Amino acid sequence: MRLNLKSRLLLTYAGFVLIALSVALFSYYYFVLPGYALIEKQDARHHMERVLSSIDREVVNLDRLVRDYAFWDDTYTFINTASEAYLQSNYLNEMLIDNRLSSVAIFNSHGTLLYYKHLDLVSGVERPLDDSMYNDALVELGGGLIRPASGLLAGDNGLQMVAARSIMTSDARGPVRGTLVFTRPLDSALINDLSRQFRFDIQVTPLQRISARARQQLKHITRTEPISIHASGDTTLDAFAKLTDLDQKEIAVVQMKLPRTLYVHTRNIMMSSLGFALLSILLMAFVFAATVRRMVMQPFKELANVIHSYRGNRIAPMPLTLSCDNDMGGLAEEFNYLLTDLEESRVHQTFSEEKTDLIKRVVPSAIFTVDSNKVITSWNARAEHITGYSAAEMVGSTCFLFAQTPCQESCGLFDEGIDKPIMGRECTIRHKNGSVLTVSKNADFLRDAQGHIIGGIECFEDITVRKRSEEALQWELALNSRLAKLSHSILHNAGNVREVAGEVLEYARNLTGSSHGFVAELDEQDQFQRLWDYTPMFEGLQKHQGHPIIPAPANGRGSLLHSVYKRQNGVYFNSLEQLSVVNLADGISEEISHFMAVPVCDSKRIIGQVALANNAEGYGKRELQAVEQLAELFAVVLSQAQDVQCSDDVETCHYVVKSLEVCQM
Repeated sequence: MRLNLKSRLLLTYAGFVLIALSVALFSYYYFVLPGYALIEKQDARHHMERVLSSIDREVVNLDRLVRDYAFWDDTYTFINTASEAYLQSNYLNEMLIDNRLSSVAIFNSHGTLLYYKHLDLVSGVERPLDDSMYNDALVELGGGLIRPASGLLAGDNGLQMVAARSIMTSDARGPVRGTLVFTRPLDSALINDLSRQFRFDIQVTPLQRISARARQQLKHITRTEPISIHASGDTTLDAFAKLTDLDQKEIAVVQMKLPRTLYVHTRNIMMSSLGFALLSILLMAFVFAATVRRMVMQPFKELANVIHSYRGNRIAPMPLTLSCDNDMGGLAEEFNYLLTDLEESRVHQTFSEEKTDLIKRVVPSAIFTVDSNKVITSWNARAEHITGYSAAEMVGSTCFLFAQTPCQESCGLFDEGIDKPIMGRECTIRHKNGSVLTVSKNADFLRDAQGHIIGGIECFEDITVRKRSEEALQWELALNSRLAKLSHSILHNAGNVREVAGEVLEYARNLTGSSHGFVAELDEQDQFQRLWDYTPMFEGLQKHQGHPIIPAPANGRGSLLHSVYKRQNGVYFNSLEQLSVVNLADGISEEISHFMAVPVCDSKRIIGQVALANNAEGYGKRELQAVEQLAELFAVVLSQAQDVQCSDDVETCHYVVKSLEVCQM
């Protein structure tokens, strides 16, 4: 059965609606809902991390409390005197209750228990020392402890937070006379406080008491995924994490239940929206059918009858040449004119497109065009070659897909403050493989016949290799200039080590872009480093004979500031943000992200170093080689200061200077 135009339009509309609803439902269930579920899991993981951080903070606070008591002259004296007055004034039951301490233990340096108190915080009654945790774990902490220890322990009375500190004087000086141990229960009161704080149901269960379902979830916890998230239904998420003791043994499980508010709310809104949309579409279908019948079907039916009548009488062949006195004849005549105009326009457009394509193919530059919305409309073969993006990938996309600076901040083509045309502007673009290229581009507007701006055209050339060559040449010129200045300074100020060291540090920092650094001489007798010049980062170092010094490293320990002496050559380290400055030297308080050190050597040994820190992008071989040349010149000055026979070193200096001058020529 042949369907009329109205039926076909309605069937097309119904098919479109059905496909649209199917796509919407498919996208919602397979893309939107999983996305919300992922967001909920990330949120649950974040809340679990906050709970674990809160428990860690409790342990840290306990460690700070025990440190205050351990680093105290009264506690230090008690180890020798066993004064009852000290115990009665400091370890009352009220003190333990106020600080939520379940036990206090004091050991001497031989591990012998000198004092112990265990208090039930609920009843306020003291308990005897009969728990296995206190007999074993606390004795282990108290015996021979030389560094702080804190963490969790599991005992008969439940989970306990424990912290131990060596007993020393108030100014943290030794010798160590013993160990002070405090414990605090990880009980329901603390867990309830966390539940109220985070507004979630939180439970901490010893490992041996967890349910079979929770034990199954623990199998998903690994080193890389320490938190397991499981949906226990459409309305609740369960998060699990393990707690470990001082020996890193698993002792308990933290479980947190979170409502799936976002997931449920989104699902309900989606279902309501789909129902409303379906009703709206059905109503629109009836309105559309009536409109098509009245405004489209009836006029075209009349036109078809007139055309059929004229063709049947063979009065006028196609194209239609009906009389303009008749409305349908006028419409048919306008159709003829329109078809003629369209054909002429198509021929002209085809010719213009062929001409434009020919220009784009033969011009040896990357060329592309954009419309007024910055959407790419054409992309030639040279642009494909330079960027790695094909025309199929770029046409229809914005130029922000590959353009970098300054286009990401401000589009020069459509910036009213920049005169057009743009000629020879340097920009950076991103190749498809991720590399960044430097290009020189020209750009101007495209206008229609009325002069209105309809888009733009840009052409560019890759100048990355040329720019890198220019930058390398400029850097080499800067290095040679500084080496020449330093050589001249050495010839005229050979005996002034401090002045030459200042110039070496200044040139090294300028060449490498470093924020900090120092120039040091190694004292061979005491193995400390004497700083001849330095930046403010190292002002807090201890002084020796008016010079800041870096002490020799302790036996068995390495140090970043002494690494060059162990490796016997220049070294550099990048990405040191996690490095603790305590491991470097007393007096350094600023973080070090990048570090480079170059040895200062005479003919037989290392006599000092030039060290730099914290440049913007990290150090490499080029910076290392440049500083090595500066260090070679500074070695001449140090050798003159250390060696009585100065004449040989002066001749060596002259030789180095002459060699550099020859290299510059």
